[in-house]
Amino acid sequence: MPRIKTFTVFVVTLAVFFSGIVAVKAATQATFARFFLIFNGSQDSSHAWWQSSTVVDMAGGVHSVFYDSVELSYAYCSTDCSNPANWAAITVASLSSYTSLAHPSLAVDANNRPRLMWFDGDGYRYAECNANCASAANWTAVQVPVADAEWGAPYPKNGRYFALDTQGRPRFAIEGLRYTTCEANCTTASNWSSARLAVNEYGLYYPQLVFNPNDQPRLLGYDSQDRLVYLECSSSCGQVASWNHVTLPYSASSLFYDSNFSFRLDGQGRPRLAFYDLDTGGTTLRYAWSNANSLTTAGWSSYGLPYAPADDHTVDLAIDSQNRPRVAFGSETEDLSYGVCTVNCETANPTWQRQDIETGDELNLSDPIPTNPGCMVSTWMLGEYPSLALDNADRPHVSYYARHVQGFCGGTSSYNDAWAIRFARPSGSTPPAPPVTVGVNGPALGVINTSYTFTATVSPVSATTPITYVWQATGLAPQTHTGRGINDTVTFTWPAGATGMKTISVSATNRAGTKQGSRTILITATPIVFNHWVYLPMTVR
Repeated sequence: MPRIKTFTVFVVTLAVFFSGIVAVKAATQATFARFFLIFNGSQDSSHAWWQSSTVVDMAGGVHSVFYDSVELSYAYCSTDCSNPANWAAITVASLSSYTSLAHPSLAVDANNRPRLMWFDGDGYRYAECNANCASAANWTAVQVPVADAEWGAPYPKNGRYFALDTQGRPRFAIEGLRYTTCEANCTTASNWSSARLAVNEYGLYYPQLVFNPNDQPRLLGYDSQDRLVYLECSSSCGQVASWNHVTLPYSASSLFYDSNFSFRLDGQGRPRLAFYDLDTGGTTLRYAWSNANSLTTAGWSSYGLPYAPADDHTVDLAIDSQNRPRVAFGSETEDLSYGVCTVNCETANPTWQRQDIETGDELNLSDPIPTNPGCMVSTWMLGEYPSLALDNADRPHVSYYARHVQGFCGGTSSYNDAWAIRFARPSGSTPPAPPVTVGVNGPALGVINTSYTFTATVSPVSATTPITYVWQATGLAPQTHTGRGINDTVTFTWPAGATGMKTISVSATNRAGTKQGSRTILITATPIVFNHWVYLPMTVR
């Protein structure tokens, strides 16, 4: 069973000083459940590596990948994911001798199907599963060709190089800069294409890839001087000339390149960035954003968060349903912390909250390991390399690295004797939230024998998922979609002769209640053309 603990939350009101650093104010409370996804002790021939990747799908299911020095594993939980008994884990692949470089990266498509990318020493492998993914037999993998890789493709430097666009098509970007894509049937190697993009004479280091709502890629990485570089492409992104970039007025140390910056877009496709600032000694966690003119340095702003310096400069950023930033990061005391902006996040006067998700002291109490002979200290250290994901209600789900240290052994030496990937999410029973309204968007005019797409959106965003949608349209067969999130789409086509005003209605049902929404569309045999002129009498004065 998970260990549950109540934490003190430090509410941070950010009054930005001239230096851009912020100050601290009051306090509240929250609870988390935590448990091991993988645990290896020194008696094992393998041990957990520090990299994991966690996502939450639209139905509220949680997916995570992680690995030891032998196997790459996928874990999934559909409901009540605070309870480790509700998780199933399988081995997706056996790893080569390049284990520490695998950096598995996970994404799920709009149908909640997992897609996975990792490096295995020979190159990059892509794997996907379309149903019953807790069975290894339902996964298919392929080695992906990468441009200009005659001497081997460069290994990834973080786990955020891989992403799906809104249509579920996989893309990844690696050092160089190589941008590799697939449009369909992606478990066939020949369906992938790869291009070398020369941003500067050295390319781009440690790139992170995201997509805006229009399926346009955005990249962030380092140049050769450790300056952060932002890139945009609008179309034809396999061509160098299609990309534009700007060198940002920020630096991030490559010492902890695995996770020392995190790049995301908000719901409007605007770039957001959390990073440890090398220009202030590499110890200040900063938040940066651009709301317009992102390809100019003047279009960017930032401020520092009031968190003490940490030895491991690792952070992950997520953007909630209200476009507010949230960060998971390793604290100055080797604990896992969580920061949430609540208001005025992209201004000089933001308000943040901070809390510990788990501390080493708490893990020492729940899962103690005895001090080895000749050593003076036995302690857990955690919070490194977090992977943060939010569900539809903006609840955080995070996987993170934990290691146990035997210290002051025979003098000043120390060593790790246990390694683990932990998982945490809010605990306790939350009453199910019913749909309050259902909005339906779609065209108002149409013609016969043409397909039209309509989208239902449930509010509030905290409505309990999964949701079942039942769609009905005048003169057509109803459609039922189960296991969906707070959005759903449907396509209707009216045949010849089915002209007139049509009503599209939808009911959205979860375990707390049902709500309906509707709209109309006028179907005609030929397109309606508005070309009437009205002439008014002229008056001469």
